[in-house]
Amino acid sequence: MSDSISDDINLNIEPESSKRPERKEHIKRYSPFLLLFSILMTGTAGWKDLRRARFKPEQTAAGCFYPLIAMASVCRFADWFYLPEFNLSITLINATSVFVSFFFSYFAVQVLCRWIFPMNAKSKTETSFFKLLVQYSLSSLALFWIPGELMPILEPLTVFLPIWTAFIITRGIRFLRLPEKSVNRCTAIIVLTVIVMPYLFLWLSEKIFLD
Repeated sequence: MSDSISDDINLNIEPESSKRPERKEHIKRYSPFLLLFSILMTGTAGWKDLRRARFKPEQTAAGCFYPLIAMASVCRFADWFYLPEFNLSITLINATSVFVSFFFSYFAVQVLCRWIFPMNAKSKTETSFFKLLVQYSLSSLALFWIPGELMPILEPLTVFLPIWTAFIITRGIRFLRLPEKSVNRCTAIIVLTVIVMPYLFLWLSEKIFLD
């Protein structure tokens, strides 16, 4: 925990002598989309890079989250190559359902966490980093969704990929600086809501529009 606190201090309060031009240029080279792969590959180091980049949630949504969930929804049209009874109207509904499910999950997770979190941790759900944590966690799920849509033979393998999402959440949770007694409970809540909500919304939308 002391390492976490010192990391946050170093990121937020740097002496003037350490703020060199080349460091500022390095920060400007961060890409919201590439940071997702950094988080997936390096865990804690990737989240630390995200903090250093100082992106606002609106920037990462436009640069990573929205493009990925749009790509995941478009991949539904890959059924045209695999299904002899391909139906354009049904596939269009399915594709829209995928986008809407991830889109509304982003807001639903924030609301649920704000409601379920312990009282001493509720204020953390209002921070920019919490929104980034939810965004990038959902983005990883959207990324894992794509291979199963493009190559149905891989779909059984992609079922286990949300475990990776759970892992990166555990690596990023320390940067929320939650009260120590609430860390485990809050981590479990974020993991469950992030993984469950997209599938719940997808199931509901398919029930409403296709049944």
